[in-house]
Amino acid sequence: MKLMRRGSAAFGFIVCLQAMTWACSSRISPAGVPVPRRPDRPLEPPSTVASTPEPPVPLPATPALGPEAGSVDCALIAEPGEPITTVALSDRIDPSNAPHPSNESERLLFRQLYDTLVRVDCHGRVRPGLAASWQIDPNGRTWIVTLGENARFSDGAPLTPADVRASWTRDGSGDELRPYVSRLVESIALVGGRALAITLRSQRGDVPAALAHPDLAIARSVVDSPWPLGTRSTRIAPEGHTTVAKAAMVITVTRDNLSTIRFLVAPGDPRDLLDDGVDLLLTRDPAALDYAATLPQFQSVPLAWQRIHVLLTPGRSRSSPSLSEDARQVLADDAVRGEARGARGPFWWQMLPDCDVTLSPPRDQSLPTPRIVYDARDGAARDLAERFVGLVPASGPAAAALLDALLPDRPKRTYQRATGLTGEALALARRLGTDAGYVISLDSRPVDACRDLQALMDGARWLDPETIVPLVETRVQAIVRRGRSGVTAEGDGGLVIGGANDSR
Repeated sequence: MKLMRRGSAAFGFIVCLQAMTWACSSRISPAGVPVPRRPDRPLEPPSTVASTPEPPVPLPATPALGPEAGSVDCALIAEPGEPITTVALSDRIDPSNAPHPSNESERLLFRQLYDTLVRVDCHGRVRPGLAASWQIDPNGRTWIVTLGENARFSDGAPLTPADVRASWTRDGSGDELRPYVSRLVESIALVGGRALAITLRSQRGDVPAALAHPDLAIARSVVDSPWPLGTRSTRIAPEGHTTVAKAAMVITVTRDNLSTIRFLVAPGDPRDLLDDGVDLLLTRDPAALDYAATLPQFQSVPLAWQRIHVLLTPGRSRSSPSLSEDARQVLADDAVRGEARGARGPFWWQMLPDCDVTLSPPRDQSLPTPRIVYDARDGAARDLAERFVGLVPASGPAAAALLDALLPDRPKRTYQRATGLTGEALALARRLGTDAGYVISLDSRPVDACRDLQALMDGARWLDPETIVPLVETRVQAIVRRGRSGVTAEGDGGLVIGGANDSR
């Protein structure tokens, strides 16, 4: 039975010198403590295959550290406890996206089902995944990766090098890599019965860390099932998912020798999920975090700063001033709902002298569309875009200084409206570059920085990376039921729940 909700509380913030107040309501915790309720406007979710080469001269294989190495100190909850059996998700889940996630909820769910050839732990150390060992050939970019003897699909079928190649190609047997794979991988070829020769787009260091990117997770299509088969010891239950009254959907994941996990997909108020007794919820919603703080059965654990929001402005010159650290912190404090901080350098796109990225010639941007575009599924991007539009009619030196840094080469009226887009409409807008600006989210610590820069440039060929304006960083917190444990953090901020990381 839901707790009674009543009352109201003011939630205000300042647009530099311009004040704006939102009406809120509040709910009463079991202890009788009023907990701030969200604003009336709900938060939106942070919504080439080459021919087979000649085998290279073998080099000593990289020693494979055990899969459990480093798992203890990367645990979300250090104390032992019962396994997590119910997880709340706030974003839509689309099986056709698997294993390539499109939002935070898919990223969490898919991580339990699909594995990569190698993993990167929370300390940045490369660990074995489906591959048992790897060695680099003399060209310094092609890795000979040997699959582990126990690497299998979740139905028990052995994983072969041909399966890896099929997972990464468009039709499962041809030579054309999937687009999100080709941004990381130049070519893949079979070498012997258990090995592959994988040439990466870029190579940094003496380990193939790029192979840990979730875009390179291995999956196999299954006839009459919307869910591709994964390579962890977990699988979607035969019924797939069930529509229920309290949650929009329940996805049941079974695990060998471990308890079943129910994923509740409910895009409404996350506090309702806490009332329903979930074991784990990832959220940036300040009202949900405040509410959880009043419930003794829960504890909140902040995760790493994972996303950095930046502003892209067509036609911006390299000599234009950027935002100061103080100004970025003001945006984080006053504009963004949920935990945020001013972006802190050095920034990875400014430290890539070896990336081979071709810049397009500058284009005429004398009359851009007077709007700033953001991903409609990204609440922090929406907050920032709306703040920039709200600054235009504001008066005072603080607002003027911020706009001068955001739009040094444009009339301030170019920020007339904020427009949220998704899917192909968003991709097309970025490709054309005819708008006044774009607020986008990037990984704060990408597995392959050159790859991420190339992907950014592929989607906006007009962009000069030296004109990217860093804004704020965001992170989520894990609300965990006390007495539960078994969640491990990985290098990109992803979470693996209770034994799901033990590949068969």
